[in-house]
This record gives sequence, structure tokens and C-alpha cells, in this order.
Amino acid sequence: MRAISIRTGLLMLGGFVLFFLLMYVLGLGHVSELRLFNGVIHLVCMSMAVRAYYHLHPENKENYVTGVVQGMSASIIGVLGFASFITIMLTIDPSLMAAIRNKSNFGAALTPFMAGVFIVTEGIVVGLVGSYLVTRMYLRNKTEEV
Repeated sequence: MRAISIRTGLLMLGGFVLFFLLMYVLGLGHVSELRLFNGVIHLVCMSMAVRAYYHLHPENKENYVTGVVQGMSASIIGVLGFASFITIMLTIDPSLMAAIRNKSNFGAALTPFMAGVFIVTEGIVVGLVGSYLVTRMYLRNKTEEV
């Protein structure tokens, strides 16, 4: 179970970082609306984690909690890593931090650390809700196939 979480969590982290760096190089790093694509990356990786878990443990197909835990574990790895990366990036690049502050309701009170905390909070919520939905859909589809 840990190997699946670690593998998919690191894949999620890689997707987040790669997408951010691509947008940063293109000069779109400050466009906060683009973070919605991170939701797609997040859900795809959680789906992979849940599917891999139930593929290895088909005896647990009646227990959706294990699938949710699997998705959340991968989410925590990916989100904590990305939040750390963003905190470092915002510390290194004050112009990016200033651009984000200008769009934020927090203004000058927004710090790189606070931005990282917001990313963790948002990621945990997406991870919890997303893991539950992905697990329920996966198990529903598997029962319909039988």
C-alpha cells in the first residue's frame, strides 16, 4: 500500500512541478486560475492510486475506506512536496510573490509560507473529497462489470 502511495504521490508532485515550471517559463506563473489544471493532475493520480490498490487487493472491494486512504496518502505526498516547492520558489522569486500578492485579497500579509499553507489546505480538501468520489466510482464500475 505504501509503495503505491509513494509512487503515485511522487508522480503527482512531478506533474504539479512540471506544470508550474512550464507556466513559469511561459510567463504565466502568476495566473492563479491555471491551478485548476492541478485538480486534473490530482484526480488522475488519485485514480491511479485507487485503481492500483484494488487491482492488488481485490478482496477489499467491499471496503471503500481503504481506497480513500490510498488516494489520500498519495495526495498528502504530492501536495506537501508541491507546497514546499512553491514556498521555496516564492522566496527565491520576489517578483512572482509580488504578482500573486497583487491578485490576492491578503495583499502584503501574504507570505511564501502562508501561500504554502493555503496549497496544503486546498490540496487536503481536494484529496479527501476526490479520493472518496474516485473510490466510489471505481467500486461502482467494478460491481457493474461482475
